[in-house]
Amino acid sequence: MGTMEATRDALKRQLVDAIRMLERAGIINHSGHCSARRDAGSFYVNSGASVRAALTVDDIVAVDLDGHLVEGSAAPPLEYHIHAELYRARPDVNAVMHTHPQWSTFLTMTGVAFKPVYAQGVLLGDIPLMDSPLSINTKPMGEKLAATLAGGPAALLKAHGAVTVGADVVEAFVLAAYLEENAYRQYMAMQIGDPYVFSEAEQRACREKLWSANLFKKTWDHYYSKLR
Repeated sequence: MGTMEATRDALKRQLVDAIRMLERAGIINHSGHCSARRDAGSFYVNSGASVRAALTVDDIVAVDLDGHLVEGSAAPPLEYHIHAELYRARPDVNAVMHTHPQWSTFLTMTGVAFKPVYAQGVLLGDIPLMDSPLSINTKPMGEKLAATLAGGPAALLKAHGAVTVGADVVEAFVLAAYLEENAYRQYMAMQIGDPYVFSEAEQRACREKLWSANLFKKTWDHYYSKLR
């Protein structure tokens, strides 16, 4: 096996782990999908028909930015445009997680803005909202999402879900987990009163200390341990 082939196999295994961890955490369901950039013009993604909770590397296909199969024989998810247009617009992005998180989606359904109420949630910044509940299954919809996300790490999709991006699979996964944990704490606090929102100074301190590859790996390892 060549070096490139071994690297790609490892990337596919890592993507499978990320999807299974998100499903185990209730952050994706039967129709969530995640991807990793394969090269400048293609990416790996779980097939549309795959069972997320029982995913294997055989369920990972590669498609180009127009959705044509490069590796594998199963069809990609209908919303492959999410991934294609983000990779097209963001050369800094190497992984995309499209999730269907419960608590984050509750906020979008009621018009409540995501607020930084949790230290790690600060890393998501001021998350933009794509004001449409429709499936992102066309190129123009994918382009609209890319414009909504712009240069940030995350976007919320009204009454639908969320998207996080990262420099690698670990980063995109961890941001998806942080987003939902923040939304959960915000939602639950709202049942009692008005949640405390981190000040600008507190947010700066969190970004300086918590945007760390080592801490991202620590969070990844926490979720990974639950798969075993």
